[in-house]
Amino acid sequence: MDGFVNVLKPKGITSHDAVLQVRKIFGERRVGHLGTLDPMAVGVLPMALGCYTRLSEFLLDEDKEYLTEFVFGISTDTCDLDGRIISRAQCSRLSASDVTRLLGNYTGRIKQRPPMYSAVHVKGQRLHQLARRGIEVQVPEREVDVYEFRLLHWKPGPHPRGMFHLRVGRGTYVRSLARDLGDDLGCGAAVSYLLRTRVGSFALKDSVPLCSMKRRACGYPLEGFLTQPVQVFSNFPQFEIRTDALSRVANGGPIGPGDFTAPDEVRAWMERVCAGKWDKSTVFVGLYRHPRTKAHEIACVLSLVPVQGKCRIKYERVLVSRKSDSIEDRGNT
Repeated sequence: MDGFVNVLKPKGITSHDAVLQVRKIFGERRVGHLGTLDPMAVGVLPMALGCYTRLSEFLLDEDKEYLTEFVFGISTDTCDLDGRIISRAQCSRLSASDVTRLLGNYTGRIKQRPPMYSAVHVKGQRLHQLARRGIEVQVPEREVDVYEFRLLHWKPGPHPRGMFHLRVGRGTYVRSLARDLGDDLGCGAAVSYLLRTRVGSFALKDSVPLCSMKRRACGYPLEGFLTQPVQVFSNFPQFEIRTDALSRVANGGPIGPGDFTAPDEVRAWMERVCAGKWDKSTVFVGLYRHPRTKAHEIACVLSLVPVQGKCRIKYERVLVSRKSDSIEDRGNT
C-alpha cells in the first residue's frame, strides 16, 4: 500500500518500534518515519508507506512544533527524566522572569550539542550505542533553527516546572535546549514531558493512535487512515500533468510546460524562479488524477535547473506507471 499516515506515537516505544507496528497493520514492508521521536515523547510521527518512502527526503526539512515541560534543578545523563540523575539542586528562588530573559539566547540560528543518548552518528556509530557501552566521545556542535521558544506556564517550587511552546527546524533537540538553559541558569534542567503537535502539514488533531489502528484495522478500510498526498506536499508548488503526458513521464521522457493542464501557470512560476523571485526550493510536485478514485496522486517530483540562462525541468523522482491503476516506483530517471 502506498501513502502517508499520521501516527500518534505513545510513550515508551521507539520510533522504530512504531514503524514495525505500522508494517504489520498495513501489511507493507516499505515503511519509514519522517523524523525520530524520543521513546519518552508522544505525538505526531508521520510515516511514508510503499513507494512514497522515496519521497521522504523532500519532507525531512519541514518545521516541527512541540509542547514541552522542563523541570529545573535536576540534571540527568539523558537530559530527560527517563535518565539517571547526575545532579540535584534546590532552586525555589528561580522565577519565570529569570527563565524568559534567557529564551532569546536560544531563538534563531543557534549552535547546539546533541545529547549523548541520541541517534546522531559519530565515527560511524550512534551516540546512544556508545553511551550505553560507557564510551564518552566529544559530540560536535551543529547549527539548528529555533523559530519560537515561549514560556506558557510556570509552577514554582523547590524544583520549578515550566511549560513551553517550541517551533524548530530539522535536527533540533528539545532535550539539549533544556540542558543548556538549565546550565545557563546554574541549576540544571531536564525534559519532564514532550508532546510533538505538528510536523510540516501533519497536525496532532489529525493523528491516529497506534492502538486505534490495530483495533479498527480488521473491519475498517486501511485507506481511511491515509493522509492525502496533496495535503502532505501543501508547502510545495503543485501542477497537474496532462493524462496524455503520463506515459512519457513514466518513461522519463523530456517534459515541459505544455505537458501540464495549466501550462501558463507553470511558465509563470518557472519565470519567477529563473528571475530569482521565488524564495523557496525549486522542487515542485507533478500530480495526476487517479483513473479509479479521481483523487489527485503524486506522479513525480521535479526540479528546475539552469541551462544556458534558462530553467529546464529535471526529474527527481518518478512514481507513476501507465501499466496499472496504482502508483509504482519507477526509480530515478
